[in-house]
Amino acid sequence: MNCASVHTLDDPEMTQGHPVAKNPWLARLLAGTRGRVLERLRRAPATIAELADALNLSANAVRSHLGALERDGLIAVAARRGAGVGKPAHEYRITADAGSITPKAYDTLLGVVLDSAREQGGGKGYAQLLRGVVNRLAGRERRSDAAFDLRLADTRALLASVGAEVSVERTGRRLRLRGTDCPLASVVPSHPELCKVLAAVIARRLGVPVSECCDRSATLPRCCFEATVDAA
Repeated sequence: MNCASVHTLDDPEMTQGHPVAKNPWLARLLAGTRGRVLERLRRAPATIAELADALNLSANAVRSHLGALERDGLIAVAARRGAGVGKPAHEYRITADAGSITPKAYDTLLGVVLDSAREQGGGKGYAQLLRGVVNRLAGRERRSDAAFDLRLADTRALLASVGAEVSVERTGRRLRLRGTDCPLASVVPSHPELCKVLAAVIARRLGVPVSECCDRSATLPRCCFEATVDAA
C-alpha cells in the first residue's frame, strides 16, 4: 500500500461524497482535536498519558476532551488489565456509537457489488440473487394463524435490525410503513430494486401482499411500504 494514499479522520478527503460532509457538527467534531482523540482510540485503547504523548497535548486538555466524548457516549473508560501491583491505570476505548459515525464506504462497496452481480449474472441471474437475499433476510415465515399485530411487531423489529426504523399508519384495511430515512440512502437511487427486496421481505413476514412507495429523491431517500390487510 502506498502510504501517501492513506487518509485519517483529519483528512478532509475522507469525507468527500460521504454523509459526514453533509453534517456540519460531525464534520467539525472529526476535523478537530476530539476527532484526533477518536482516531487514536480507534487504533487501540489508551491512557490519558498515552493520548497526551501521541497528540502532543497536556494531560488536562486530554481529560477535557475525554470528558466531553464520554458524556456523548462515544468513549468508555475501564481499568487496564495486567497493569501490575498498585492503583490500576485507566484506559479509554471507543464505543459502538463512535464506530457508527466514522467515515466508511459500505454503501459504495455495496453499489459496486450489485453492479458486478448484475453485469456477470445477467437479468435472470441477478433476479435469482435478489430472491436469495429475500429468503435470507425474511427467514422462516410465521404461521398464518399468528396474530397479525404480532407479525407486524416482528416485522418492524426485523427492519430496525437492518437500520430501517418505520412507523405504522392504518387507514381502514390499508397499512403503510413509513421510515424517517433510508439505511441505504446513497445506493437506492441507482439500485431501486433494493426497495423491492425489502418489500418482499415484509410481505413474507406479514403474510400479505406489499408494495414499495419509497421516496428515492437525491436529498433524503425515505422508506415507504404499503399493504392491504384483508387476509389478516
